[in-house]
Amino acid sequence: MKRDHHRDYVQARMKRSARFRRAYRRSLRKVDLAILVAQMREAAGLSQAELAARIDTAQPVIARLENAEYGGHSLKMLEKIATACGVTLKLHAQKKPKLELEVALV
Repeated sequence: MKRDHHRDYVQARMKRSARFRRAYRRSLRKVDLAILVAQMREAAGLSQAELAARIDTAQPVIARLENAEYGGHSLKMLEKIATACGVTLKLHAQKKPKLELEVALV
């Protein structure tokens, strides 16, 4: 059976380095936001150009938001996209043991 060398490497680095863990988690958040934008748009049956027109922006802006390397997502833009796609967007804050809040944004 083939070993997953990438997974082994990442796990080893995460054990050794807090800096690597932070950078890795930051990267995953960017990927998650890019996927969220694409999934909201696709679930609404919209092209990037159609979504852009609905929120009064240009298609390249939507393409950039769907790019996993982009790190400039704003809450305001995510709210506009969710509204245009007919999606309820919620913000969830959690810090154990005493804090757990959820707020519907759109």
